Amino acid sequence: MWGQGILQDDLVLCAVGWLGDYIPSEGKTPSKCISRLWDAYKSKFIISDGTAGWHNCELCQSENEWYPGGEVGPIIKWQGKRLRIYGHGHFLIRFNGTVYLSPALILHYVLDHGYKPPEVFIEAVRRGEFLALNDLIWIEDQVS
Repeated sequence: MWGQGILQDDLVLCAVGWLGDYIPSEGKTPSKCISRLWDAYKSKFIISDGTAGWHNCELCQSENEWYPGGEVGPIIKWQGKRLRIYGHGHFLIRFNGTVYLSPALILHYVLDHGYKPPEVFIEAVRRGEFLALNDLIWIEDQVS
């Protein structure tokens, strides 16, 4: 889809998980939250912004962490599974009138760096709805 994807007027947008080079809160993130994010990533519930480019993890200490095997993106491991995460795109999760916007890298931050998202976000992931491109309202770009 081309154009600008927007949310319904009655929804509030809340950004969670843009960490930079420090972790604001550490701890154990519940397995149900990790499982839902993992499944959503594998099911392609990642909204691509198309033009904002890639983001490298500022917390990784070595190139091997970010470029394992010479390829971009860390390989995360959880419950005997492996998944390569790319620093491109976002999750959108709707819950109780709010849409939580989170970078695709949040799984890497949680599993590899011990980041614990806010409880309200964890609850949204556990009980909310992951949005896809067709859940947005699309406005065509105007060429002048």
